[in-house]
Amino acid sequence: MDVLGRADLLAAHQCERRAWLQHQPPVSAATPPIYPRADDRDAVRDAARRRYPGGTRVPNHLPVAERLAQTWAHLNDVRVPSIYDATFESGGVVVRAAILARAAGGFVVVEARSANSVGEAHELDVAAVAWVAERSGVPIVGRVLLHMDSEYVRTGALDEAALFVAVNVPARSFADAEAALAARTRPTEPDIAPGSQCSRPRECPFRSHCTPGEIGAYSVARLPRAGRLLQELRELGISDVRQIPADLRMSPSQRHAVWSLTHGQEYLGQGLAPALANVGWPLRFLDFEACQPAVPRWEGTSPFQQIPTQWSMHVQHRDGRIEHAEFLHTEDSDSRAAFVQSLVAAAGTEGSILVYSNYEATTLRSLRDRLPEWWSDLEGLVNRIVDLLPIVRDHYYHPDLHGSFSIKATLPAICPGLDYADLAIADGASAAQAWLRMIRPELSTEERLGIRSALLAYCARDTFAMLRIRDALVARAGG
Repeated sequence: MDVLGRADLLAAHQCERRAWLQHQPPVSAATPPIYPRADDRDAVRDAARRRYPGGTRVPNHLPVAERLAQTWAHLNDVRVPSIYDATFESGGVVVRAAILARAAGGFVVVEARSANSVGEAHELDVAAVAWVAERSGVPIVGRVLLHMDSEYVRTGALDEAALFVAVNVPARSFADAEAALAARTRPTEPDIAPGSQCSRPRECPFRSHCTPGEIGAYSVARLPRAGRLLQELRELGISDVRQIPADLRMSPSQRHAVWSLTHGQEYLGQGLAPALANVGWPLRFLDFEACQPAVPRWEGTSPFQQIPTQWSMHVQHRDGRIEHAEFLHTEDSDSRAAFVQSLVAAAGTEGSILVYSNYEATTLRSLRDRLPEWWSDLEGLVNRIVDLLPIVRDHYYHPDLHGSFSIKATLPAICPGLDYADLAIADGASAAQAWLRMIRPELSTEERLGIRSALLAYCARDTFAMLRIRDALVARAGG
């Protein structure tokens, strides 16, 4: 039997072309991340199951036929109040319900999501499971979606009843997806034009395949922060930046991008040099990383609260000397006090603190308000911050930015040969997930040390990148 899953059903519900591409992808599948998000998902799953105690789990490593048989055995046993990972099949589509709770007249499909709010995509996840279960012969009397309550603050033991908000999801039909699923093996790709379905309810992973013309050298898709502008340009039939009317309303950074793309060279604004020069020495390039556990792990914390776990600081002296300091919390405990104490000691009282985005300032203000004994020290750090991101955004553009001012895009554009490709961890989300994995007690010493090394390397790359970006821009601006 050609077994399909919930992802196939939802893909077909979104677009027949996506269903076909999912079966015959135009490129090889993406490499799984080194540090998966399973740690946090598992915590959410376990907390949700504790809301429905006494359940029996269907092992998901078993063959489909065995899972189906076990599910039906538990369904027919009135002594089982809930089934975890109940498995259902209908029309070749196999789905698994995180929780199937027994209720008057039938069963309720319950799914938990690691989010502070939910939207159409989340609701479709639950509805799809319920639809397949009902078609397989199970009386479904409800569909419930659990998400985290952002107002919940942990006090003592975790309170699963208060941790989640329960949302009742209406029934949905996925009959329209059946034809798309049936056509997935056709020899030719469906001719369906890109449209609103490409981003609803989720961004389609094959969008670039269906819109190859959007990435040309003069494409308007290369303009920064251009959501509404792109819509307006499409309505005007404009796909080339060289065709944009001079009187069309655009932001300064978009105009800089148009000039840069049209001339095929970087744009350097007159305000770049004075903006870069407005600093005090020594220059302290600072970057933070944090974890955001969906399920609060420590007293006084809430779902997805930012808990800073590490910092890196490259210090550049006026004579060219460069020093580096860093901190990484490695225990399963609230890191904030140790984080602040080490940072205040390393930052001293002199020199500008250079960052890339307002994240560090926001984090420091949050720490200041939650740790009043450090209020004066943290306020002093905030007052010394110089944000490089708006300086770059307001006074610079390079064709290789491709519309993004992120540090990952800016570093190789301004400093060719420097990037993040050699790192095991290369983005903040992966760093947060890796940190949660690192503190797991069952991890081997070797794996723990490997994650620690990867985290330190990533954070240090961010601060070194800022230093090199500033040096390169100072040189280009004639400083």
